[in-house]
Amino acid sequence: MNPEENYSSQRKASNYSDVLHTDDDINPIPPQCGYTFSIIKALLIYPLAILPLGTGLLLAYWYRALWVRLTYSSCPLSRATTVVMTDEYGQQRVSTVQVTTFPDAYSAIGNKVEISSCATRYLTHCRLRYLYSDDEKKFILLRGHDCDRTLAGIHESITGLSGRDYELRKATYGINSIDVPVKPILVMLYQEVLTPFYAFQILCLVVWYVEEYYYYGAFIVLSSLFTISYSLFQTYTSAVQLHELVRQSCTVNVIRDGRELRDVPGESLVPGDVMVIPPTGMSMPCDAVLLTGTAIVNEASLTGESIPVTKTPLPQTPDELYSSERHKQHTLFGGTHVIQTRFYNNSAVLAVATRTAFSTSKGSMVRSILYQKPFNSKFYRDAFIFIGVLAIIAAGGFLFSFIFYSVSKYVQPDGISISYLLLSPRVYALRGFDLITIVVPPALPIAITIGTVYAVARLKKNNIFCIAQQRVNLCGKIKLVCFDKTGTLTEESVKTSGVIMMTGNELCSETQDPTSLPPCPILFTMATCHSLTRINGKLRGDPLELDMFEATKWTISEPENDSTKFDLLVQGIVKPPPTSGLVGMEMGIMKQFPFSSELQRMCVLVRALDNPKVLHVYVKGAPEKVKDLCRPETVPVNFKEVLRSLTQKGLRVLAVAHHSMELQWHKSENIDRDMVECDLEFGGLIIMKNSLKPETTPVISVLKNANIRTVMVTGDNLLTAVCVARECGMIPRHHQAIVMKAEIQAHGPLPVISYEPLNSDGSVSDGQEMEMQAIAAERLKPGDLKPGDFHLIIDGKSFAVVKDYCSEDLFNKLLVKGAVFARMSPDQKAELVLGLQKLGYGVGMCGDGANDCGALKAAHAGISLSEAEASVASPFTSKVPNITCVPKVIMEGRAALTTMFSVFKYMALYALTQFISATILYVVGTNLGDFQYLYIDFCLATIFVLVMGLNGPYPVLVKQRPEGRLASINMLVRMVIHIVLIVGFQVAALYYLKSPTWAWSWYKPFVVTDPTERVPVCLENTIIFTMANFQYIGLALALSIGPPYRKPTYTNLPFLALLAIMFFCNTYLILTPPDWLPLLLDFMGLQPSPSITFRVGILLLVFVYIALVFLLETFVMSSRTFHQVIKVLRFKRRPNNPYKHVLASIGPTWPLKG
Repeated sequence: MNPEENYSSQRKASNYSDVLHTDDDINPIPPQCGYTFSIIKALLIYPLAILPLGTGLLLAYWYRALWVRLTYSSCPLSRATTVVMTDEYGQQRVSTVQVTTFPDAYSAIGNKVEISSCATRYLTHCRLRYLYSDDEKKFILLRGHDCDRTLAGIHESITGLSGRDYELRKATYGINSIDVPVKPILVMLYQEVLTPFYAFQILCLVVWYVEEYYYYGAFIVLSSLFTISYSLFQTYTSAVQLHELVRQSCTVNVIRDGRELRDVPGESLVPGDVMVIPPTGMSMPCDAVLLTGTAIVNEASLTGESIPVTKTPLPQTPDELYSSERHKQHTLFGGTHVIQTRFYNNSAVLAVATRTAFSTSKGSMVRSILYQKPFNSKFYRDAFIFIGVLAIIAAGGFLFSFIFYSVSKYVQPDGISISYLLLSPRVYALRGFDLITIVVPPALPIAITIGTVYAVARLKKNNIFCIAQQRVNLCGKIKLVCFDKTGTLTEESVKTSGVIMMTGNELCSETQDPTSLPPCPILFTMATCHSLTRINGKLRGDPLELDMFEATKWTISEPENDSTKFDLLVQGIVKPPPTSGLVGMEMGIMKQFPFSSELQRMCVLVRALDNPKVLHVYVKGAPEKVKDLCRPETVPVNFKEVLRSLTQKGLRVLAVAHHSMELQWHKSENIDRDMVECDLEFGGLIIMKNSLKPETTPVISVLKNANIRTVMVTGDNLLTAVCVARECGMIPRHHQAIVMKAEIQAHGPLPVISYEPLNSDGSVSDGQEMEMQAIAAERLKPGDLKPGDFHLIIDGKSFAVVKDYCSEDLFNKLLVKGAVFARMSPDQKAELVLGLQKLGYGVGMCGDGANDCGALKAAHAGISLSEAEASVASPFTSKVPNITCVPKVIMEGRAALTTMFSVFKYMALYALTQFISATILYVVGTNLGDFQYLYIDFCLATIFVLVMGLNGPYPVLVKQRPEGRLASINMLVRMVIHIVLIVGFQVAALYYLKSPTWAWSWYKPFVVTDPTERVPVCLENTIIFTMANFQYIGLALALSIGPPYRKPTYTNLPFLALLAIMFFCNTYLILTPPDWLPLLLDFMGLQPSPSITFRVGILLLVFVYIALVFLLETFVMSSRTFHQVIKVLRFKRRPNNPYKHVLASIGPTWPLKG
């Protein structure tokens, strides 16, 4: 579908009725299929599902959508009782259609609210309600009160709902509740036990108890109960925390039937209800649009920014459609806290509810937690592949045992030979099943998560908190980190350095002390154009505005004190200092148009006490934006030169503009912003200094030395950002910075792309703004710029043009070579992160504000520096407000990923070692005993797994990243080598016992005397068991990897202690069997050798094995030669990551000649 067709279909979908909703992030008509229950299918499928030990029912539980298709018949949605819907991530979810009949309901036809008596069919999908549309023949998302409504249309709701309208809306929308109930413990236990792993464990327990492995089975039950309890504890704790986070109960005053109703429960609100916001504030129970008055709001619960935000009334523009994003300065979002409100003559501050329950901003946040994007980790995907391979090996072992016992004959006392399998089919069939149960170790769930759990705990000690443990492992593969500038790389506090006023049509020299300024627009702008407010007697607001205002030495007072001087309740009254000579020049801030990230400016309407008939307009913002709003003749002729010289120094620059208008005060309340911000007169520049944090440059150096690319993504000026990037080392001084510009042609199909090279000080190279072809002969020759020696710089406007109108190849080149992305909107920041991920980068994002929330969520590792409750916006939250947390998170990610690989390899080899031991003993005619299995699984597997991950991260970030794939040639070769060694040394130990070369006089080969005996005690069993024990110890030592991603093994004292204890105990059992403890030998089912020579020989064999595997893992398999051999075996000719292809495609002349 082309873009025009897609847009048309969306617009059509949004016009079905007044209650059908179109949203940017939610598909209003997701893919859906209807079904009705089929008795015939059920009669056929249910017996098949029940017969094989209920396996089919388990599959039905795991794959509910598939079960619906098997037992239900497809039908039109108009008759469906069950609907399978596909969410935005491609996951299929089953919803039950509900039918509610009430006397009057909203019609699903037309753009107006129509009343009819009908039955409404609806369903709930991902906590959102969908109504059935007769026109579309599909279920469509229920809309709020804000969609497809003009600003003037929303203001028409100010009279409130009638009682009848309220009842209709209540029946349609349901209760206004964001409730996430905590499931009962028994339900959680049921769901946990029925996961595939524990379902397999239950099957294994059945086999083990039939084989009379009672003690071993009891241990597995206890260990499973421990892991289940731990999982339940985490799940229950998270559920309780989320329940407490979203729970909100309040009462509100609403206007219905023209009169105010007090203390109405917040749960009863519906879209269209008009609320009265009290002067002392309240917690918002829903999303609402402010109709009258102003409100000071704390939005920290949603954005992470604790700075109060001023909300102003929605304009009454008749033709402009409302958008919660575009008009967020007029929107009170659910879950935020209104601190205080103000309005003329103590009138009520009114807001109309637009969205309720899970449709609100808070509800969207909760839904993002409940229905997260599927975690697509190569490790977990490869882990299942690996387990599948082990299962195939187990099936092979089962087949081998079946054939072996079928072919092998047992000579009975009467001389008749009979197959072992026929003689005792139960025993030998169970031995075959036993091989299958060995493959999946009971401690596997712990093994996969243990490294992550330890990493999260260590991060917490460093005041870095994580709410998405799966993301920790992704941090180990980070290849690029995006940084916001202000508050992240630089200090949060911005100091006013000075101002530059106008002299004629030029900007004059800088004035460093704003208090020495005469009465002028730039002084009045600094005093009035801000959103500062007093809360509990303390001036609060944006740090930049706070410092700017304090630099003037003016004061701001509460409106209630002096509002009578202005005949209305203004939003703030500012006064000059008594010593300034401006006594009596008091100014009342009548109306604010708050700062907008998209518009990059702020505007206020001000009324002076000495001239009440004139309103003054003061604007401050990005110089480029403010200049475009001014009359051309008022813009100083040296604007570009002065601005460039300031930004080259890394200074932050704000432009101011003003004009006056004769307007009566009561009309200012509803005046449109576009009418105010026009025909302005340029007033001057405010210079702000924003210093780098002392930790910034060292951290950037650490990341660059580790070959981790750093990118700046900011809303600030382009040249200021370049200067900061140079200063912190993000762009080295000897590298070329090239500004890339893209503009849409007035008459032409393609945009114009130009390049502007900058000198190391930020100034433009000779040739000014021109094509690179034109300056090639002057400064840069073809071939001079290598892909690593230049960096592209771009602003948000050009970024949008390149992304939307240029070729994908050019956009990808921008992504791989871009170093500074300036004047970027919040959406563009998220788009940049997603684009980098698409090219194969592991992307980290570090920011501190609400403008970074989208990028923080999108990144593999989003780290918020906000001290507010910002954990909902970012996987990681650092309470230390500088970027030192970034290398810490990456180092912990690398350590956790390395631990996960090490432990998983150990568990896999432990299972294969046990499998090999059991297979060899099956050939001999015996098996491992109950307590032998228990000793191996508890002492040599589970405990080792618990302590192997205690190594902390290596304190140095190195260039190479840890292995990220389990299903790889590298892993396969390593596993094959280890399997060969395990088999070889176990067979060698058995050969050492049986070989006629030594002819041990005391040795009597084991002969099966009772084929039904489960585990007869014999020397063969003891030798294989002993040898395998040392193999587990050797594997644990060899696979406990230290540098370069984890601290050396000798720093892990618990692991070393356990290793020493296990080695000593097993050596003691070999050299000096404890005759004084015969019960231990009987308990373990061991038969020690009476020869010290034989025992020393076995111990030497053990030493050789341990030394060999340690040397192989530490030196051979970690060597460059081994990796070169692996590359040859992989037949890899081209890199897998797309960004490497893009870098390779950049020729020596680009961007000189394209």
